[in-house]
Amino acid sequence: MDFASLRASNARYALVLSLLSGLSFFQHASFAGAAVDADDALGLCQIETLPKDIRATLERRFYGWKVQDSSNLLPKARQKWAAIAPLACPGIAAGHYEDSRSVSYALLLVPVDRSANGYKFVVFSAPSGQSFYGFKVLDQSALNASAFFIHAVAVDRVFDSDLKKKFRPKGGDAVLLAFVDDKTSTPNVFYWKGDSYDHAQIDF
Repeated sequence: MDFASLRASNARYALVLSLLSGLSFFQHASFAGAAVDADDALGLCQIETLPKDIRATLERRFYGWKVQDSSNLLPKARQKWAAIAPLACPGIAAGHYEDSRSVSYALLLVPVDRSANGYKFVVFSAPSGQSFYGFKVLDQSALNASAFFIHAVAVDRVFDSDLKKKFRPKGGDAVLLAFVDDKTSTPNVFYWKGDSYDHAQIDF
């Protein structure tokens, strides 16, 4: 093959790679967009999906705060969330965090005023068979909340046998509090220890 043919071949190869890369980008962007549409269409972040007692506490104790939704996420955070849980709410995560017989609700609350910063990460739990939920504030900050989302994960998925011996999680599920921006991605997994919650940075 002469030099001119080789150069033409390389040019065609570069064009194909460019087209494939562009296609991959648009597919990824479309996937994230579809997840946002599903979030809105299904009403996954509406507080009406939560038990009545939790809704009452939110109105009484967390006035001025709302559940994090996908429209509030930074592009990188939205892409990561869409890849993990496209048919879930980035601000609500239900799971068996404390008791296998009852469901707890983790909420990521952000200011209703979009110009304000900050978040509160709260877990609501009720004794088995009860309808009254107590709550624990696991984390809060004045940081911009647009880089954060939450998601329920099975303990067996994030803790191997060595990590179970080290951290001793008690619940069947844990909850991921993820921070994702253009520079970094930090996954914090919160888990029940029997009398309180703890957390660890664990990639999975």
